[in-house]
Amino acid sequence: MPFADLLSRTRCAAGRRRRCPPPKVVVIGSGNVGMAAADTAAGLGADVLVLCRTANGRDQVLCRTGNKCRAEINSPERLAQELPDADVLIGAILVSTFSTPAMVTPELVRTMRRGSVVVDATAGYGPGYLPSAGPVQQPGEPPREVVGVLHVKIDVLPSVVPVTSSRAYTAAAMPYLVRLAERVLRDNPDPVIDTALIVSEGQVRHPVLAEHLGYYDSVAG
Repeated sequence: MPFADLLSRTRCAAGRRRRCPPPKVVVIGSGNVGMAAADTAAGLGADVLVLCRTANGRDQVLCRTGNKCRAEINSPERLAQELPDADVLIGAILVSTFSTPAMVTPELVRTMRRGSVVVDATAGYGPGYLPSAGPVQQPGEPPREVVGVLHVKIDVLPSVVPVTSSRAYTAAAMPYLVRLAERVLRDNPDPVIDTALIVSEGQVRHPVLAEHLGYYDSVAG
């Protein structure tokens, strides 16, 4: 379902002669995915609110978007205030693992209007921060309906625009590849690169991968 259609399917059922207010889009996360979603929604004329993890993230969003988007610090209280009249909720947090606590709880989803839409663009592991989204869907599958709210959870969205995605990934990864080479070949200290270490001396060092291995070991056992 095209994003523009998601924005236009609510708020116009009654009062056709009146001017419809712009759809309200709430985006959780201000990284690349979150800001791409916010820019698209704002370009389509939506009232966009970006919920950020930190005050610095909020300030960066406001500086980048000017008056095109609003930005606030994310919190349970803010979500409870904003979701009841949201037309679209887009979850775009960086990492969602088996132990990620629910951010948008089923109770919060029940406060949303029937026909509103939830898009999980992170599509991490396990129930994650948005448990009502359920398992990952395949492209072309219809949205999943939960308490009258449509849910879309697809983790291969970049494949829809492979050339653009490849260029964006290359531009973002290149500086880190140079730093990785400096760290490995010249032994230059780099705490950021060290955080990406996966395996060392036969042991899994990356905490997220270690968590996943522990989860699968417990399931297999």
